[in-house]
Amino acid sequence: MIDISISAGDVLVGTEPDSPFGGLQRVVEVIPKLDRAVLIPIPVPKRDPHAKKVNYYAKGFHTTKLSQLRLMLETKVIRKTTLPLPSHWYMSDADLRKLSPPTGNPEIPAEDRHLSPLERKRNFKFKLIAPLVEIAEKTAPIKLPDLSCLDALVQARAREAGVSAGQVFDALHRYYAFGCVRNALLPNNTGRSGAPGKKRRAKNGVKLGRKNAAVKAGRTDQAGIILTDQDVENMQDGYSAFVRPGTTIRDAFLSMSAVYYSNGYTQKHGYWAVDLLPANERPTESDFRYHGPAGKDQYAAARRLMGEGQWAKNFRPLVGTARDGITMVGQVASLDASPIDVNQVACGSPLQPIGVGRGLFVRDAWLGLYMGWHVAINGLCTDDAKLAILRAATDKSTTLQHYGLDLPADDFPSLFFSRYLCDNGELRSQDGMSSIVDELSSRIEFITSGRADRNSSSESGHHSRHRRFDHKMTGTTKGRQAQRGEPLAIASALLTRYAYMRLLLLWIHWSNTQQELPLHMIPTEMRREFAAQGKTPNRTRIEVYRWAVSNGYVSGKPINSDYLRAHLLPKFTASVQRGGLILHRPKTGKLVELLHGAKFNHPYLAQAGIIQAASRGEKYIEVSADPDDLSQVFLVDQNGIHVIPNIKDDALFINEGGIADLCALNDAEKLDNVLGASRRDQDDIDQQSFRQEEEADAKQLQSAARKALGKQPPPSKKKASVRAAQANERREEMNNVIQRTRSDDAEPTVLSEMPAAANDGTGTQKPPQPRLSSTSPLIELRKARLSRFNSERKFS
Repeated sequence: MIDISISAGDVLVGTEPDSPFGGLQRVVEVIPKLDRAVLIPIPVPKRDPHAKKVNYYAKGFHTTKLSQLRLMLETKVIRKTTLPLPSHWYMSDADLRKLSPPTGNPEIPAEDRHLSPLERKRNFKFKLIAPLVEIAEKTAPIKLPDLSCLDALVQARAREAGVSAGQVFDALHRYYAFGCVRNALLPNNTGRSGAPGKKRRAKNGVKLGRKNAAVKAGRTDQAGIILTDQDVENMQDGYSAFVRPGTTIRDAFLSMSAVYYSNGYTQKHGYWAVDLLPANERPTESDFRYHGPAGKDQYAAARRLMGEGQWAKNFRPLVGTARDGITMVGQVASLDASPIDVNQVACGSPLQPIGVGRGLFVRDAWLGLYMGWHVAINGLCTDDAKLAILRAATDKSTTLQHYGLDLPADDFPSLFFSRYLCDNGELRSQDGMSSIVDELSSRIEFITSGRADRNSSSESGHHSRHRRFDHKMTGTTKGRQAQRGEPLAIASALLTRYAYMRLLLLWIHWSNTQQELPLHMIPTEMRREFAAQGKTPNRTRIEVYRWAVSNGYVSGKPINSDYLRAHLLPKFTASVQRGGLILHRPKTGKLVELLHGAKFNHPYLAQAGIIQAASRGEKYIEVSADPDDLSQVFLVDQNGIHVIPNIKDDALFINEGGIADLCALNDAEKLDNVLGASRRDQDDIDQQSFRQEEEADAKQLQSAARKALGKQPPPSKKKASVRAAQANERREEMNNVIQRTRSDDAEPTVLSEMPAAANDGTGTQKPPQPRLSSTSPLIELRKARLSRFNSERKFS
């Protein structure tokens, strides 16, 4: 129901810009019996854009029907509003005296000497309208029908006070237009001398102050230096540094000039003396005396010495926190990267260190809950930031299973945030902004350089993680370079990336579910709710998160996980072969380097015609993959997203390795190719020499056999002759075996000779048929072995 009640003091405004009601108007009097309301327009400061000062001049009173105002309220032609007052109108008299101290002028009446000039001007204006105000408040004997009749008494009051009627009108209308606030009668320029809070500096190359004698004599080049903010800061720093008891202002000025306005040194009489800049290129002593004591910032010199970055990080006064304006989980995420400070070893070789990785973490800015992470070996890029965001937004069950952890997935919440805070690093690229903002409808806020405090959720998380986790491991760098005589941290590298990630996930689980928060970080509403139930809440991040979810204090975006994978997973190029897909090494430009340590295949590749297309020249396709998970890759096409599994049989490498380990395998192979070149070449030449020597001996035997035949024809090379020769060769080999296995005193049994080829009378010789002896050598051999076995049993 619309409130149509109107009372004195209400401020009304039209709902449309071209409303006939006009701008702001204050109700100063309501007379229901007469259906009358008295209003006065409220001036808007700086109505003229070209005005040099604020204008608070108010127009006069006017009356209107009370019923008409109520009808306009009901039809929403006008509405009630509030009027913000200038800040200096809230000042007390003591504050006004600090702003403008009393002058103590003897010409001022004794009763007013303790007042500031602002108070005296305000009180003078109020004395002009005091009799009229008494009439309006019905404390005077004169009775008026309504306040609009006050304007008729202004002329007489102006003649009585000896001032112009305009001064009385201005004071009277301002007093009532701004709700009978006496400080509304203060001068318009109170607290404003030029730009508020900004010191006056020279403009357009014109020096402030009076011209010196040289300029008056026509030497404009000797006008002197035009002071800048830097010059003023130099003088203030010099004043605070050199003005000490026993030191004159002149000596301090010269010391300041030697520090900031010198041009090297000159040797005079065996001493080095400072060469000052010409007088017209540096501040004067009077400038030093005027501006030097005005430096109220006692930290100015130290700030300049330590630099803006160090000052802003550790010493700058803070006026808020990074959590200001954040009221729920999922509203803002803090994203930042930092070295993990732990040297690691390769997956395939525990003796090969691979250096310190860089970790990128996604934390909820309101609660500090760890949501996503990614640890890379080399420098981080946009794909790494997108991967961390993907892990923060998707279920962690597969990740926990990959690292063999039996932790509940509910202890690792999943959210896609409405806004991401990050520095000018990983996401500051076209790909990052397009993926997060355009495709996924989130927002990115980039932190100003040198303002790490605005991303304090991540910065404090880095310090806590290093202190409690990273710096307690073997191989840690402690976040600093090794000191002289201290062994290098990389020499103590012990853990693989897989082992480090297992420990990191356990620590994150502790931070989310077991680390106790300060009581002030537990919402009061949550504490009241638990107290009403007679329970004590666990002061952990996951407990607060679950309470926030149950009470609707979560603003994350619900986005399909497959859709997120399609847009956030890093893209890799793969070669299509008949046996499946082989990934290319990333970041090699046009050079194709295959990572043979993993091969991916699925029947969909054949069904979709991808393998057939490779035979026509389309050899490369783009797939999405998690660099830390070699078990599968994702193929996104017009039919959706498809999982292509790894078909390699190296289960350990698939479970613990990643893309970086595949690249390390290639690098190790390249290194081995270089270092093992001598050995391989020597092996090859050895094999070649063996072949050549053996072939030379065989050729000599073959030549001798040909000479021995004389004019006889050599053995036939027809198939039948070759088969007969093969049978004869096998028989000879059997004889040799029997002879080696028999005892020395045993009589060797020789297979019968191969009979000559028979002639069937037609001139065609039939292939010879082998004939066995009456007793098989194998049978005799078995009998000999059996008898020896029996004899050994008797004497054992």
